[in-house]
Amino acid sequence: MRSSKKKLTRFVAMWDMNGLESLLNVTQIEKEHKQWEKENIFRLLKEENPTVKPIHVPLDMMIMRAKFNSQRHYEIYTFDSELSEQDIRETFEDSPQVIVDAIRRIGHKFYSDRATQSAVII
Repeated sequence: MRSSKKKLTRFVAMWDMNGLESLLNVTQIEKEHKQWEKENIFRLLKEENPTVKPIHVPLDMMIMRAKFNSQRHYEIYTFDSELSEQDIRETFEDSPQVIVDAIRRIGHKFYSDRATQSAVII
């Protein structure tokens, strides 16, 4: 029996008070790394030079950037979605609060310096 569920893609999103800064397709990056490893094992066995390793998810650098730019109130989450990367980017442009609330609800928080409304003293 075939499943009617769509395939989920894992993303890492980083945004601040000005909007989306980074959206990385972790599923695609992992796929590229597995392919690279497979190809380079055979290269090494043949005593050939390995190819350049594909990019990785620079989570440590993203968190460091967020910590050292605290005035921008960064948030970094990972989440799984049926939406494409382009759809997510468009939603961040068209309805940023909707997508941010959804990611906060379903995602895993890596870092958050979320600005909250503070009490106004009169």
